[in-house]
Amino acid sequence: MKGIAWFGLVSLALLGGCEQATTAPTSAPPSVTTTTVALKPVTYSMEYVGRTQASEDVSIQAQVSGPMLKRHFIEGDDVEQGALLFEIDPAPYRAERAQVAAELERAVAARDVAILNWRRGKQLFPDGMISATDMDALTANKLQTEAQMVQAQSALDAAELKLSYTKVTAPIAGKISTALISQGDLINLQQDLATLVQVDPIRVVFQVSAREMSNAYRVVQENPNALPRLEDLILNLRLPNGDEYGHQGKVDYIANRVDAATSTVDLRATFPNPDGFVLPGTYVTVVVKAPETEMALLVPQASVQQDQQGRYVFIVGVDNKVEKRLVVLGQQFGIDWEVRSGLNDGEKVVVEGLQKIRPGVEVQTTERSATPFNQG
Repeated sequence: MKGIAWFGLVSLALLGGCEQATTAPTSAPPSVTTTTVALKPVTYSMEYVGRTQASEDVSIQAQVSGPMLKRHFIEGDDVEQGALLFEIDPAPYRAERAQVAAELERAVAARDVAILNWRRGKQLFPDGMISATDMDALTANKLQTEAQMVQAQSALDAAELKLSYTKVTAPIAGKISTALISQGDLINLQQDLATLVQVDPIRVVFQVSAREMSNAYRVVQENPNALPRLEDLILNLRLPNGDEYGHQGKVDYIANRVDAATSTVDLRATFPNPDGFVLPGTYVTVVVKAPETEMALLVPQASVQQDQQGRYVFIVGVDNKVEKRLVVLGQQFGIDWEVRSGLNDGEKVVVEGLQKIRPGVEVQTTERSATPFNQG
């Protein structure tokens, strides 16, 4: 009898425990943090990797041969246009000029005599004192000596030009490189002596995909005023260390063909570089911005998730139930994404507590306080 009583007490205890389990209160809805989707002013921009180029890059070559007498610049300095850089031994070219000058004097004298004889013949010919053949000979001699004088003058000009080439001057203002020859070297014709670059302004070449160009063309065809004019675009540079360059630039060239190897089109921008800080050959980031701000629907990046269907967000409706919404995103602005379709202004998007919810679940919401928009 004691065993039966003990068994009954245990059974009652178990039944009581089960009854308590079945009558336990339901758990509270999960708590999430939301933010209200809103239109905000943004400036659309694109970034491209580019490489700087000198606005002028000149290879200085010898136009005459001979021993190098002297270098007249400090390597790496800025030089003015026309500044004397190198001096090649002028002695043989001075001698050549003197010889050609003597030839010119002889040609001038022969021409003068020929003209004098021709004038005399012209006076005697009407009276029949000389024959027509003689007159023709006088005329031919006059023309021949005049041509010889022109030839001698041209030879003198060439000799003087060669002599001038013994003084190598800067064709442009810019920064000079190291000398590629030394004093006393025997210089050959068209031998490289140095390079000279002009870095103010500095140019930046970057590539835009052919697809982007086609998309822009389609937009313009649909609405000619939809895109800003090329000259109105605002261009900034981001230097290799991440710093923003202090001057804005303008696009001044678009290539006339697509690079078949990369399917891109070359664009070139020009930036002021008054202190010569940016040197040619530097890899930089070109930031192309629209000239005016526009209104765009933005959501925090933290609210966006992705699955096999694409990118989506969770929104909370008026009944506090969660709904999954597929979205099409555009450009990134700071910590926010532009939403091109899928959301409406004023809808509430879940930004925290995403791991606790699923579509159809009722939630308790806390609105996140608005933070200043950072376009970045």
